[in-house]
Amino acid sequence: MAEAKQCATDTDSLQEVDSEILLQTLLQELKDGVIVCNHEAKIVIFNQAAADLFDQDNKLLSKGTSLFRLCHQAPVKHALDLLHYQMQEIKNNSKHNPSLQFINEATNQKKFFSCRMSILPSKVAHKHFIVIIFEDVSTWYRPDNLLFKKIDEFRAPMTNLRAAVESLTEHPEMSPVMRSAFENVLVQESLTLSETFDSLDHACNLFMQSQSHLTEIKSDILFGFIANHFRSSEIRFTAPKYFSVDLKVDSYGLILVLDHLADKIQRKRKPAELLCEIHTGKRFVYFDFIWQGEFIPTAVVQTMLEDKILNSVGELSMAVILHSMGGDIWSKKHDKAKSTLRLALPLAKKV
Repeated sequence: MAEAKQCATDTDSLQEVDSEILLQTLLQELKDGVIVCNHEAKIVIFNQAAADLFDQDNKLLSKGTSLFRLCHQAPVKHALDLLHYQMQEIKNNSKHNPSLQFINEATNQKKFFSCRMSILPSKVAHKHFIVIIFEDVSTWYRPDNLLFKKIDEFRAPMTNLRAAVESLTEHPEMSPVMRSAFENVLVQESLTLSETFDSLDHACNLFMQSQSHLTEIKSDILFGFIANHFRSSEIRFTAPKYFSVDLKVDSYGLILVLDHLADKIQRKRKPAELLCEIHTGKRFVYFDFIWQGEFIPTAVVQTMLEDKILNSVGELSMAVILHSMGGDIWSKKHDKAKSTLRLALPLAKKV
């Protein structure tokens, strides 16, 4: 009883403390920059670490100013849209508010941040608060990193080998004995090369910390969000229902890549209809762009990977965005004059 009374007394005393002073004191102890904004992206609170990151001498960071004076708007807006969609989908199943990780860039200097964003709901509709934690990753995050370029030299033969296996499987042109022997060799070599490469890629990712901007998300949430994104376009989108897997993705980068691919196909191949189908396998999720018409040669796909993606953070190529997620892309030709451009992303590895 005495302990309960003491606890009540302590709670009453805590309520007398100015909440803003308490919050400021807690924030100052954090090493990473923290900025709290209102629903209009106007800065409400920030800590000293955030002031140090964004160089307060230039008067960029102050209460009431826009967050977008400090960093680019497009990644933040994408994160907000996805968080709102995710909160709406899980509101009946969880009291936990989701968070999202992404990379952003300072507007006035070549400085990159790994950001973690959350939304603090308000009792007043549409009056939420945004909390963003900024970690300076400029020392290791380089869009043109030579190590990753070296790794990419292995991707073309691996992609060609994987595509060859699919072609032989789907379009048999050999005698049963020859076909069986040839497929066994290709499958074994493909698996060996793929496993060796995955091991190298994973080690480099750990060393360079390149996955700090990826967020683990349920596939049904991500697919629903992408479906909404495509709803205003002429692309027909289908995804598996009532089945969900875990993915670790750069959702902003993935949307940009899907938009870029769709635009490229529509402008270059001019199909009457473009379909985007999602299939979930044992190790990968596949995004298939399917159309009736001209096939995209492998050499052209390799060239497309070097395309700079509009609005990406750091003017990244499609290869850098895709490969940072462990993804790949290749072209397939089907019967009845149908063609497919397949984007593959690995399932999140269970720890």
